[in-house]
Amino acid sequence: MAQTEVDARSIFAQRLKQAREDAGLTQKELGMSIGLPQETAAVRINRYEKAVHDADLATARRIAEALGVPLAFLYAETDTMAEAILTFGLLSKPEQRKAVADLKVRLTESVATRSKA
Repeated sequence: MAQTEVDARSIFAQRLKQAREDAGLTQKELGMSIGLPQETAAVRINRYEKAVHDADLATARRIAEALGVPLAFLYAETDTMAEAILTFGLLSKPEQRKAVADLKVRLTESVATRSKA
């Protein structure tokens, strides 16, 4: 198995557990909310959280929706990026467009300042 697969699985596992606990759901409750049978719901979610199995994209999307987080949050490589994704996801679409435009301006200004130094 490639190193990137292991890393992605571990990141997903960590973010999934964090979001589930923040939502106040048990593994069984989350599993059932995404359509898993009651008998296997907790075990499947546990295996995702322990990085034993990968969730396919459709399953990851259902999990994100059930937890009220953007799908990208579940794959964010750093805590800072995860926090940014969660925060960004709370904004309306127009607010998101403005935030991106503002960030681009700040980046351009930062690059210009660094190149003068």
